[in-house]
Amino acid sequence: MSDAENISLRLPTAREIATAVDVFLCLAYDRGPPEATERFRVPPDCDPATWLMSDVTERSPVDGPIDRVRSFAMRIGNSRYPHMKLRLSRPPNDDIFVFTVDAHDAILKTVRGTTDHDELENLKRYNARLGEAIVIAWGQAGLLTEHDYLRQKMRQMPGRE
Repeated sequence: MSDAENISLRLPTAREIATAVDVFLCLAYDRGPPEATERFRVPPDCDPATWLMSDVTERSPVDGPIDRVRSFAMRIGNSRYPHMKLRLSRPPNDDIFVFTVDAHDAILKTVRGTTDHDELENLKRYNARLGEAIVIAWGQAGLLTEHDYLRQKMRQMPGRE
């Protein structure tokens, strides 16, 4: 039996992915999302595996089969920064995917004390607040976020009541 046969991935439903994208777009673009983001809207009757393995998402690893994918990402952006991503990540040693926001701005650095530095730090704070708002809204919509997943795992630890 192959490793793929031993793994039974639990992907989010098309409806869950659509909800995650809709929430992200609504909060990320206060004046409405740009037309370019329409490609991230999930058709209601689609097969999630087929849709996630299409060219709509970035995958890691890039060329692996679905049972080897650790994350799917959609570079949806926001009104101030085009690189923010909606990410579906698979926790280590698990067969589910959780919704996360990747601001994708941690690698950006500038010289402290410059105008660029202050602007970049403001952007990072904006992205962090927006990411937190999206995750909270996903949780309220019943989507499994990384925060909720970690809370569940902590409750399952021995000695926890």
